Amino acid sequence: MFKLARKPLHTYISLAVCAAALLLPFVVMAEDGVGGATAGPAGTVVTLSASDQKNVEQDQLGASLRIEIDERDSRKLQDIINKAMQKAIEIAKAEKDVKISTGQYYVYSYDPDPSPRPLTHAEQMKRMVWKGSQTIDLQSKNAQALLDVVGKIQETGFIMNGLNYSLSSEKEEAQKDELLTGALQKIQKKADLVAKALGKKSYDITEVNIEGANMPQPAPMMMKAMAMDGAVAGAAESMSAPQASPGETTVNLSVSARVVLK
Repeated sequence: MFKLARKPLHTYISLAVCAAALLLPFVVMAEDGVGGATAGPAGTVVTLSASDQKNVEQDQLGASLRIEIDERDSRKLQDIINKAMQKAIEIAKAEKDVKISTGQYYVYSYDPDPSPRPLTHAEQMKRMVWKGSQTIDLQSKNAQALLDVVGKIQETGFIMNGLNYSLSSEKEEAQKDELLTGALQKIQKKADLVAKALGKKSYDITEVNIEGANMPQPAPMMMKAMAMDGAVAGAAESMSAPQASPGETTVNLSVSARVVLK
């Protein structure tokens, strides 16, 4: 039988020290990873986030109006709509601060009083009525100018589809620039706090991601609309212009950043 040679005690101690030395970097890395931090060649990397928001008064008013006609003669119906739209556009173009666009234009026929008995084609054609409609959309940062234009167009026989305030893209971007400064300052404060807590002397912000959004809040407003009677030559009596009051839009901005602690 062969006998294993017994190694001196100092040999086992040397092997244990070497093993501990090899494991030491992994122990340090685990400690740096506490609280979402990870260790890298340049230092400990943490991801921080911050957000800021503010309520901003809406500055842009929009209105949508439609002309809606019922007629037995489809040609007459379309002629009435075309002339009404021409008049409405002329009224709107007279105000330089108001932007104009036209919307959907549709014409279709229907039976206003369906008969329970079968009808001949000639009978059906006699009963059919044509309905047509077209919209005009207006937008302006000069609210009073737009409301005056809307009132004049309503007097010609148009019906109000909608009247609402919104935040213009220019004002929204200006507010986001301010929020960005505040959110980045919050990131820096958090980086200072994390660096101090982990015993680091300095840090670098290596990557920043920015996300922004807005949430409109409905604004109370008053409006009037007149019913159509098939004629658009003029209203039976004058009507006052609609009223509107701006609401607020909440503008949000969020920032996330990768920070290397040294």
